[in-house]
Amino acid sequence: MNRIFFSLLLLIAVQAQAQFVALNNREVGKLKKLVRKDAQAQRFYEGFKKTADAALSEQPNPIDTVVSEGHLATDPKKIVTLRALRDVDKVYALAIVARVEGTAAYRTQALAFINAWAAVNQPLGNPINDTKFEALFFAYDLVKSGATQDQKKVIGTWLRRMADAEIVTSQPRTKKTAYNNWNSHRLKVIGAIAYLLDEPRYKAFIDTALPEQIERNLLPDGTGIDLLERDAFHYHIYTLEPLISLATVLKRATGTDFYRYASPSGASIKKSVDYLIPFVAGEKTHPEFVNSQVAFDKKRAENHEPGYETGALFHPAAGYGVLVQAAYFEPSCQDVVIKHSGKTGRFPYWQSVLNEVER
Repeated sequence: MNRIFFSLLLLIAVQAQAQFVALNNREVGKLKKLVRKDAQAQRFYEGFKKTADAALSEQPNPIDTVVSEGHLATDPKKIVTLRALRDVDKVYALAIVARVEGTAAYRTQALAFINAWAAVNQPLGNPINDTKFEALFFAYDLVKSGATQDQKKVIGTWLRRMADAEIVTSQPRTKKTAYNNWNSHRLKVIGAIAYLLDEPRYKAFIDTALPEQIERNLLPDGTGIDLLERDAFHYHIYTLEPLISLATVLKRATGTDFYRYASPSGASIKKSVDYLIPFVAGEKTHPEFVNSQVAFDKKRAENHEPGYETGALFHPAAGYGVLVQAAYFEPSCQDVVIKHSGKTGRFPYWQSVLNEVER
């Protein structure tokens, strides 16, 4: 009995320290070998090293409120937000370099930046704003073992406030943002925090909410409600990206494959990725936003924001990133990108490197 009890305690301890959002120790070891031996992986890493080295002498620039969703690119508040959010790229680079180099200074600075944001930022339950912290979640998972108890408390409190606020704004379930692309991003945020902090209540929420989202957000023919409402593959991609991110975390953590999971109606992430492929391959074309039912799309077109011009044909390159994401589950998706993008080699994207080391 004692042996079983202590085995369970060990299992719980290992689970609490496991890394499902970012790379575990074995995967970091594979990454180290890749950046030494593969020229493509090395070039990506050198870019992170340059950013991380510069960030060592910089101060964090946290803001209390992220202002992005529903604001035009020329809005001063959005400009301030995007400038502040450059910290997220710095944190990601610092965390990657910290683990590859094994140098404490990078880890210390990454944690200092994350802690600064945690102490200042006030989550409001807006998933389109909170989704911008995805790379920070990945970074924290990489370096959290080196955090002080005070840092773990401050950062953990911030992340729980963010997840709790997202759960509150998911109600009532009848409103559109409870099942459109907003909810895909919401679930990605909650799911990342669930496995970052090993929080059973957030995990339980995701276990119920993700299958429901696949059923309500995606359609059996491979389209989805965002594509139909916005008449733009831009938004089909925008709802698939967070769903694939979350499915990746869950596959790593639980072994469950939500990429291929079919809802009661027959909808699946895989079907919706497959629907996109002919447009990325250039076999089909689509004029974007022509019949969008959302007034803000017209405002962005009138503001001449790139990628939002009414009637402009969907650009295949806009779909490369989501296909490389999907290649974690289905390597042939990256083959499509390589064939049609002109890129060569095993690792046309940094995500390709991550896919390799996470398999």
